[in-house]
Amino acid sequence: MLMYRSGDNLQDGAISFINEHEEITLFSAYLKLSALERLNNQGNIVQIIVRWEIEDLCKGVSDIGLYDYCIENKIALYRNTRIHLKAFWNNKTSVLFGSANVTGRGIGEIGNYNFELNGKIDNISFDDQRYLNKIIHDSEYVSEELFHQIKERVDNFEHIDTEFPILPTPSPSEDHFLINQLPMTSTPELLYSIYRGEELNEIEMNCASHDLEFYKIAVGLSKDEFLGLLQLNFNKHPFIVKFKEAVKNSMDSTGRRERDGSMHFGPVKRWFSSNTTTVPTPRPYELTSYIVILYDWICYFDNDFYWDRPKYSQVIYYKK
Repeated sequence: MLMYRSGDNLQDGAISFINEHEEITLFSAYLKLSALERLNNQGNIVQIIVRWEIEDLCKGVSDIGLYDYCIENKIALYRNTRIHLKAFWNNKTSVLFGSANVTGRGIGEIGNYNFELNGKIDNISFDDQRYLNKIIHDSEYVSEELFHQIKERVDNFEHIDTEFPILPTPSPSEDHFLINQLPMTSTPELLYSIYRGEELNEIEMNCASHDLEFYKIAVGLSKDEFLGLLQLNFNKHPFIVKFKEAVKNSMDSTGRRERDGSMHFGPVKRWFSSNTTTVPTPRPYELTSYIVILYDWICYFDNDFYWDRPKYSQVIYYKK
């Protein structure tokens, strides 16, 4: 393990780690915007999970301006009052982690900085990936509504010597139509193969760790138990329910309901662009891989649907 020490190579090491990977998920209990801006000079951070207790924001150990920064820089922001870890993850098998928060006195090494120590590992296990994905799935997405709710409490708090208001992280809500609430593994069968111990490339392994945590799949299930639980949790998800209804009730270009209950690939991408609450809203071409996977999952777990490619693009059909 390579070590990074405050006052020596800590901040430079973090910047190098971030810059050498295409995508970074950042976990930091406390976060100051000035420290984040120095680290994210190439814009590779795509996801942030921060504690954001009301007390943290009132005392200024974390910045509420992080929300606007994330909107401007296309970063998905999550809040979890349980986190204490500090880590940079490349969403695959490399992680830089340790004691340093993303603050001036933490990883920023400014002034009378804290004594901090971080290390880097390039081969974290599949279980480690599941653990990091679990934290993300257990976190609360900071929507515009939640941000204003938090900001109002912070703005209205005046007595610094009294007890701070508490706003805990609730159980994960499934009514947010986030892109990370869609399956990522190519097929349910492939997910089961990885679940049973087959090792594939980094991308497939990380997709599987996401899906196993998101759909709450416990260890040690038989194939029938595994697929039964996966089918139940997949089919009841509000995102999937709403999309199936859209296919059933799709309209043609004249505004009439399609006779066969079908949607072509273009309208499907536009539907997802219009219905996702991820900030920023994904562009249609970014949704293609998600939709291709989703077609297979829907048709695998619901015999009322099938897809075909009659000409140049995939069409999903509802069997009436």
